[in-house]
Amino acid sequence: MPTAISRKGKSRAAPAEDAKIEVAMPLGKQLAHTDKKIRDRAIASLVAFLSQGGDTEGESSSYVRLDDAEMSKLWKGLFYCFWMSDKPLVQQRLASDLAELLLQIRPRSTGPEDQFEASIAFLAGFWDAIVREWAGIDKLRMDKYYLLMRKYVNATFRLLAREKWNADAIAAVNGILSKNGGPMTWEDRRVPTSIANHIADIYLDELNKALALPEVDSQPACPLTAVLLPHITLLTRTPTSTVHTRLMSSIFTPLLDSLAIASPSPALERDAERPSKKSKKEEPMYAHIVMHSCVGEEGRTHRSSATALRGALLKKMFEAAANEKSGESNRRKVYQVWREQGGDDEDDDEDEE
Repeated sequence: MPTAISRKGKSRAAPAEDAKIEVAMPLGKQLAHTDKKIRDRAIASLVAFLSQGGDTEGESSSYVRLDDAEMSKLWKGLFYCFWMSDKPLVQQRLASDLAELLLQIRPRSTGPEDQFEASIAFLAGFWDAIVREWAGIDKLRMDKYYLLMRKYVNATFRLLAREKWNADAIAAVNGILSKNGGPMTWEDRRVPTSIANHIADIYLDELNKALALPEVDSQPACPLTAVLLPHITLLTRTPTSTVHTRLMSSIFTPLLDSLAIASPSPALERDAERPSKKSKKEEPMYAHIVMHSCVGEEGRTHRSSATALRGALLKKMFEAAANEKSGESNRRKVYQVWREQGGDDEDDDEDEE
């Protein structure tokens, strides 16, 4: 990678010059350096580089995305920069710094659409790099990349909250995850299923954490089924039974259980009578998801009830299973879950205004 910071000598007469941030890609060794000051300066240089985008001459009034080749080259460098970070504290800080870039990119135009466009382009580059480089990650380094994925999932939720959970913004993120060749594709067998499995393992945890933040809670409610759409689609279309099982155990079963615990609906009384094998805690496992989500489109300040959220989730799962592209085995399994969970008894009319 090219150097980010041009050194102009050690003159004490020009401290302002030393503090200037260069618009260039930093060296990998600077990003992974043990000295926090050097890491921070490298990150600031990277933010400036990404904010500039593909318009190096500054002629365009709107953000210009880096072309695919440039973004691929950039992320290959960042991927192996993270590879070189060995000390745990440095790894954790660098993972956080790289994920925070999603929220720090500031194009010259300062328009909200350009800002999101710049962030979503960088997010797409991240997931493309994960898919592309996954097979080469050895067991000793796998945990650090699991951490990096977790940080990016959390930052993505905060990015969507900043966009007020706009439908187009959610669709852009979902498109990155579910596209052919994306980390949650069901169409490309070359993409390792372990990536989708890990995303499933961390998705609810990171959404719950994000919704607990004051800056996220102050935004409109999270449209739950829209945010979970990649998982709902993969649940019904994956040709791999282990992926279907992992999605149910990591996302849908615990979320439906949490919503059931929080639901005062008489239709769920029969579930309450069954001996529970879950945690002895009375509160929902994903309390912030339950409290800060809504049924329907983006931009709603009104939070939906747990009963309405549960009914909407079951309905969306049923509709996805009924789609002609869903697998027959997956369809039967989802229909069974829908019947067992009392999907036909759920009433979400209060949130379908």
